[in-house]
Amino acid sequence: MITFEEHIKLYSSRDNDKEIIGYLATLSPEERVKVSRSLMQDYPLDMSWNPQYEIHKNFNVCVDVMDLVLGQFIMIEQIITGKTNFANEAENDLALAKLLLRPKHQKHFDNEDEEQEVLNEKMILSTPVKEVYSVLDKFLKIRDFVLFNQFKGVFYEITDDDDDDEEEYEKEELIGEALFQSQWYWYSMVRMLAQEDVTKYNDIYMLKMSTVMPEMSYLAQKSKVDAARERKQQMSSKL
Repeated sequence: MITFEEHIKLYSSRDNDKEIIGYLATLSPEERVKVSRSLMQDYPLDMSWNPQYEIHKNFNVCVDVMDLVLGQFIMIEQIITGKTNFANEAENDLALAKLLLRPKHQKHFDNEDEEQEVLNEKMILSTPVKEVYSVLDKFLKIRDFVLFNQFKGVFYEITDDDDDDEEEYEKEELIGEALFQSQWYWYSMVRMLAQEDVTKYNDIYMLKMSTVMPEMSYLAQKSKVDAARERKQQMSSKL
């Protein structure tokens, strides 16, 4: 069975057959036969969820967005949205797995112990690749439902097709604003939740998403209601 570490080595360049052949050539004849057979057995990957997998016994498996803390969620979103650069897709998936597959004994998310993080990564790398991807696939499906259905428009704005009617200088202003929002979006959210009290930031990062999500949903809807009320008042004042 192919481990996640072998998967990374095999598919560091997904379309590079020479690189795969080159990796196989570095193995002993016995290992080469074993890996070649595993390739035929494991690929294409079966990413279906299986609660009986050993991965559930070896890790604290996080697949529900609501069970994450805000800091953990932010790091995951930066990976998914491409804000963090990796050498290849497999390395990207490893970074995501390290945030979702936590040490079994860890009750609260904490990635500041470097030694513990190294040990956790080694365990992930030695885990069968299909088990790792069963977790990633499950999480991404739940994430999509939570962000784009259950809490639609709270974190990611719905694009407006009317932008084509704007003047060029207005578009430039929007681009500048969008760039600022992109760079400081998560920080500004933490700043707002902490009521601009920098001494509370660490506590905010450790808030469960089950607390953050409803609060952000409330604030987003309140902002829309306040904006609509302000526009109505402005129109009335012009009459």
